[in-house]
Amino acid sequence: MGWMTDWRGIEIQAARSRGGVIAVADPLQNLIRSGVNPWPPPEVVQKLYRSRQDRAFDGEDHGTVTGLMGYYTDLQSLRSEDAITWSVFGTLAYSKPSAREAYCRSLFALLGLPPDAARGAHVWLWRRLPHPDTLVPGGPEVDFGIQSEDAIVLGEAKWLSGVGSHQGKARNKDQLALRQEFMEKYGRGLWPDATALCLLTVSRRGGMQRPGDVDLGFAMLRKRDVVWDDLCAHTTHPCAPELGHYLAWKDANSRAA
Repeated sequence: MGWMTDWRGIEIQAARSRGGVIAVADPLQNLIRSGVNPWPPPEVVQKLYRSRQDRAFDGEDHGTVTGLMGYYTDLQSLRSEDAITWSVFGTLAYSKPSAREAYCRSLFALLGLPPDAARGAHVWLWRRLPHPDTLVPGGPEVDFGIQSEDAIVLGEAKWLSGVGSHQGKARNKDQLALRQEFMEKYGRGLWPDATALCLLTVSRRGGMQRPGDVDLGFAMLRKRDVVWDDLCAHTTHPCAPELGHYLAWKDANSRAA
């Protein structure tokens, strides 16, 4: 493939797999980094693990995607859900508290949560819960979370993929069921003062879960489903309007071949 223009109008080196997947030579060029210093932060570094998907690239394209790091990582793919998760929520996590709270207030209003529950909101990425079936470490990985004294939002981020199934001890649950079970079993003990609990799915086209409210006994769990356009449209995000350009670039270059 050779080169392509990114969302900022900058020429960057890229490759195309046999199946039509576009990947950048430098995984960090697949991410928004505005306002984040030093760079790259540990959340990004932990995602730079080796992927076997390099086998999908031939010849010069293979050399392009493995040339910089010496191996290929999924974060290089324009279809990477981790890349957009970082670009939206990672940049938010590293923003000033006032900017973070302003965005979370607008997001809570979109989700039907009390905007005031976003006061003092903290944002985090890629943290694992104890497994709700066994309580062993290394349980479900929550893609992003928003936490304040009054609110807990657990987010599952997707791009082209669907919700993972065949999970849990008996392989009879999906990703969302595991997160909901954790909230049901241990939410009261962990977050007794939280009045706004939400299990949020974000994807390119939506439909990851049926929105609704579940009574946990001690609080109501709001199940909400939104698309990335909803999250990138808010002018309260510290990286707006760059985020809108990034989303359009990713959408245009990650369609199925």
